Amino acid sequence: MAPISDRSEILFVYEVRDANPNGDPMDENKPRVDPETGVVTVTDVRIKRTIRDYWYNRKGLEILVRDTFTDEGFLRDGKGRATDFFAEAQVSKDDPAGVMESKMRSVVLKHCIDVRCFGSTLPFEVTQKKGGSLTLTGPVQFSGFNRSLHPVSTQFIQGTAAFASTGKSSQKSFREDYIVHYACIAAYGVVNEIAAKTTEMSEEDRALLLEGLWRGTEDLISRSKMGHRPLLLVHIRYRDGFRLGDLASRITLETSLDPHKIRNVRDYALDVTPLFSVLEANADHVAAVEYLAVPELALVRNGEPLEWSARGIPMTSLNVWNAS
Repeated sequence: MAPISDRSEILFVYEVRDANPNGDPMDENKPRVDPETGVVTVTDVRIKRTIRDYWYNRKGLEILVRDTFTDEGFLRDGKGRATDFFAEAQVSKDDPAGVMESKMRSVVLKHCIDVRCFGSTLPFEVTQKKGGSLTLTGPVQFSGFNRSLHPVSTQFIQGTAAFASTGKSSQKSFREDYIVHYACIAAYGVVNEIAAKTTEMSEEDRALLLEGLWRGTEDLISRSKMGHRPLLLVHIRYRDGFRLGDLASRITLETSLDPHKIRNVRDYALDVTPLFSVLEANADHVAAVEYLAVPELALVRNGEPLEWSARGIPMTSLNVWNAS
């Protein structure tokens, strides 16, 4: 398939209720909260993990970045993962370094959708003295820190675990969790058509990216992630390599409550007036807007309920996943 030929941007808004949006392993896995503003932050790594898991677990697509194990049951490193592609790539210790890298690139890009979209750095070693590294910049990039649209309240929770902590305990141990009661989080991403020429990201891949963002968030049903739900997805296609940039900063959350007391999507509205204003001001550069929103989310423009229309810009619903 041909690589994508146009640039696009993504605005994705989702809610988290009584869960941990993105724990910090260096700080007891507490939710990442900006100490100055009180907003919760979510890394691009977490968002990409959500999409990857959907691709692999739901769609049956191969991804490079997943846990694989040795015959002894140990988790493999990047060089170990690379060996899974050696046979098809037909790499040989007699190949020059550039030839080995070219062979590996061809096979990895053929099979791994996450490399076509997100890129990779994959070292490989044919012998102890000969190998190389596959380094590809991904066309799809999300903000390193994606933020809630309001300050949040966090809580430390203790409960009884299922088992004792040691074989000689007379009672069960305790579990500890950190959660946020509610967060409305806005994530921003860019799809770069120039980098797509190198990784061969196709239009089908881009459609699967959007599907994975929405459906993958719905699939976050582990104990620590239960309570995630997608609310709004806006995908803007451009002409001539243009982009608006930082779409998340162009919407605001409006509520009559203390923001810390928000507990439900019905407790607020999202004002998209700045976003639509800048879209119309740059209509010559905007080829199309695709969108998807849950019915409960109140979207307003200039104080009125939003109608999905803008002067000179085609707008199309993305309701192809029967989202409820």
